[in-house]
Amino acid sequence: MAIAISLVVSILEISEGFRNTDKELIKMAKTFHCSKLQILIKIILPANISTFINSLKVNIGLSLVGVISGEFLVSKAGLRISNSVWRSSI
Repeated sequence: MAIAISLVVSILEISEGFRNTDKELIKMAKTFHCSKLQILIKIILPANISTFINSLKVNIGLSLVGVISGEFLVSKAGLRISNSVWRSSI
């Protein structure tokens, strides 16, 4: 559940960051006959490092929400069930 919640947000946020990269820099790189890989590595990725970091910060909170909501959906007795199973196996 946590992966499903945070993955969608990450993909949307990072793709929006890629789309908002400075068009003039990309046009300049194309003028110098750079390949698509060079444009990605030299211009797009460095321009979006802050987007990656912000996405990770947001995903930490969303993952916690996903784990807690998954716990509520799956478990009937909360964490006590796993605790009693662990103690009986000792």
